[in-house]
Amino acid sequence: MAYKVITGTLKARTAVHIGTGEGNDLTDALIRRDAEGQPFIPGTAIAGVLRTLVTRLAPRLGKEICRALNEKKEERVKSCNCAVCRLFGDINPSDADGSTSAASRLLVFNAYPSNKDSESQIMNGSDMETNKRFYTQVRDGVGIDRVTGTAARLGAVKFDLEVLPSGSTFELRMELRSSGLEDEILLAAALAEWENGRLWLGGRIGRGLGAFDLHDLQFKTFSLDTPVKILDFLKDDTPWQKAQPKEGWIQERLDSVELFSTIGKPKTVIRGWLSLTGTLQAEGPLLSNDAVVAGIYGFDHAPLFSLWNDDKGFPILPGAGLRGVLRSHAERLARTLATLQAEDKDDFLRRCPACNPNLRHKSKNGANETNEKYNEIKRILPLESCDWLITKATKANILSNNEDGSDMLCLACRMFGSPRLGSRLIVEDAHYQSSEKQSEPDFKLKMLDFLAIDRFTGGGAEGAKFDALALWCPAFDFRLYMDNPEPWQLGWLWLVLRDLSEGWLTVGFGRAKGFGRLKLTRWTANFGYLLPEDAPPGLAHLGLTNTEKGVFTTTEITSEMEEWISVAQGWVNEFRKTVEQFKRSEKVEITDDSYFGLVDGRYPLKCIF
Repeated sequence: MAYKVITGTLKARTAVHIGTGEGNDLTDALIRRDAEGQPFIPGTAIAGVLRTLVTRLAPRLGKEICRALNEKKEERVKSCNCAVCRLFGDINPSDADGSTSAASRLLVFNAYPSNKDSESQIMNGSDMETNKRFYTQVRDGVGIDRVTGTAARLGAVKFDLEVLPSGSTFELRMELRSSGLEDEILLAAALAEWENGRLWLGGRIGRGLGAFDLHDLQFKTFSLDTPVKILDFLKDDTPWQKAQPKEGWIQERLDSVELFSTIGKPKTVIRGWLSLTGTLQAEGPLLSNDAVVAGIYGFDHAPLFSLWNDDKGFPILPGAGLRGVLRSHAERLARTLATLQAEDKDDFLRRCPACNPNLRHKSKNGANETNEKYNEIKRILPLESCDWLITKATKANILSNNEDGSDMLCLACRMFGSPRLGSRLIVEDAHYQSSEKQSEPDFKLKMLDFLAIDRFTGGGAEGAKFDALALWCPAFDFRLYMDNPEPWQLGWLWLVLRDLSEGWLTVGFGRAKGFGRLKLTRWTANFGYLLPEDAPPGLAHLGLTNTEKGVFTTTEITSEMEEWISVAQGWVNEFRKTVEQFKRSEKVEITDDSYFGLVDGRYPLKCIF
């Protein structure tokens, strides 16, 4: 008998939002704090992410499938006794006769900031109570209008949220009670993923937040085989500090892992992933805006920094902005292909592979009735959102209780996510590249003045003067991750990254003035898969060296290689085929829109040629 504990340090690679679901006068979403005002990560948040990972991984390790992955809704609410539920507790506990429900064998404690982090990021103050507080920031976000490419003001998708800065560290502690070898194997496989940087916690992870690195992971034991040792354990308030670490515990458990095929497994089980890193190099001025920084420096526009009140803060490109640019461009590519297949307007509405996720619908007693609002101003956003189409189908009893409407989602929502489906793609905050290579940040700032021209007088327009603090030719570290990528999704992503590498995409303000033009350079793509059958098609034919990382086999491709382009072309062909074959479900009517009356020239129909 022994006390088993796992300890480690979670260090935020990006800004983090662990929310409360509440806001105040300063922000729409506050971070979670304890009674003393100190931020922390709830153990439930850590356990939830860990359980999700183990649930999807367990069937590939030969364990039974948890009911949580069952595609039938009525099966998900039944009690379960799978290996995951034995480790984390039954997903639907029951006290009925004959039930096998039991409490969790894994206890995950709240993660509080480490002492080192407290010393380095406390706010300036004269008393100890003030010094317990941490820096936080308020991030602004806005949706992109799919027609104009500008802020979607009419969609009312402006929001902000409070975040902790990157570099924040938290102490991780978990305890195992009455656990066996099976429990430790599942836990070790998941922790190996976290050690390799594939860990995200909190909200907005698909938009760049919540990326963590796991350091100093230790599995410790404290023997309880004698009354004296048990008494010592009970008297100690911090027994994990006296527990003895066991070297090589993770690898020892992984050595006994046997992998199984995906045949007969739900599509949600883990097959593989893509992790891509590179450099985003600006070719000139880059002008973003953070209202607080602008106010501090006295400019109308100023870039977002990692810290506000610290000389060592460095510029950041928010993952939300980068992801929005990538999605918007991906949608334009897919719609272009769809128009080449459409015969007429009605056919296009069924074929269009990208809905408008910014379209919001509310009840008649709400703030607005979207269709009436857009009709009044003679402008309707292109296509209804997938979420609204599924809502209409549910209200009309078109969908049965066993259907979740996932087959009604457009291709963009299946890849980038929607209110009905989590995102396959994570685009992290991009940090200024030399932030960790220089003792002091070496970025260059330029002061710019702007003045609109009065079209009647030819002079300056009154009240149209503003200034900005712009970054000059900065370089940022770029990182994205895609879960269970399918060949057509890899082809779609490759087309977007190709255009990004050639400098076609812009980020931030003033693209018509030549600002914000970025190029992706010196990138490295790592493909992880469990079995050769899980690898993207064509990858094995390149004969590249494979590396073992945790339970995954990884293959690396760099921008300097040329032989892989033929493989990427195969993925692109799969994307084109998928778009050509895509048609929306006819279970629900798609209402008219102004797409063909507004942007026909951008995406000409086949009949025009």
